Amino acid sequence: MEKRMISKKACRIMLAAAVVLAALAAFITYEVGVVYHTAPLPLDLAVQKAFFSLRNPVLNPVIIVITHLSDTVTIVALCVALLILPTRKKYGLPVSLAALGGLAFYKPMKHIFLRARPDAALHLVTQGGYSFPSGHSVTSVVFYGLMVYLVNRHCKNEKLRKVLTVICTFLAIVIGPSRIYVGVHWPTDVLAGWCIGGMVLLISICILERIYDGSDR
Repeated sequence: MEKRMISKKACRIMLAAAVVLAALAAFITYEVGVVYHTAPLPLDLAVQKAFFSLRNPVLNPVIIVITHLSDTVTIVALCVALLILPTRKKYGLPVSLAALGGLAFYKPMKHIFLRARPDAALHLVTQGGYSFPSGHSVTSVVFYGLMVYLVNRHCKNEKLRKVLTVICTFLAIVIGPSRIYVGVHWPTDVLAGWCIGGMVLLISICILERIYDGSDR
């Protein structure tokens, strides 16, 4: 029997934080869609310029590899692998359902706002579709963030747990900015994606805690 990892009070705080993230996502959406009519904000242009100044032949391929780690094909492959493993109930089902939850939020928004991506001449990777919000940013926070939670709950091997925690935390944080670096997203796309992803992640963790708590009784 596993002990409750997060207290009920902490879950309430997390749910409150999810509401705050939802409000921030709504504010960014209003600015992008209503105030600027999907055109880039001054913040977008300034941050994009700063990211592009970091581009160099050594860093470019590294960032390209990182950004592909949240591609739809990559995430689906990881989910399938986790669903095939004997630990599918502990890892596969939770991350797959949470990733679908993130998709249900960001995919309709893309087709509502129809925001154009930055000029294709700036792209370091091939990317179609619309720009707002960043689906990679949503998915990376949800998938890799939830993996951090699940690994720390279920993994008994301390060294493996630490390694996976560092890797997944790194990817959850870095993939969003990588989308700006490779030129396929505006910074506000990533900010909105982070907010949506964080909201879905926090709600998912609280739901799982409720399920685990009920199964332990």
